Amino acid sequence: MPTPRDVLTPDALGLLQAVAQHGSFAAAARELGLVPSAVTYRIRQIEDALDVLLFDRSSRQPG
Repeated sequence: MPTPRDVLTPDALGLLQAVAQHGSFAAAARELGLVPSAVTYRIRQIEDALDVLLFDRSSRQPG
């Protein structure tokens, strides 16, 4: 399992910022030139390494 140090790269922090700023994984993916599944996968890696849920996925918009 990756450690927090492994996953908290400048790119990962930019990804987190894009999701928070745009309010959705899909919008962040469009801005970053990624597919939404790649954003979801990378966010999940960060959450697993930190052992915390960063975004609520119970609705269509991450919160």
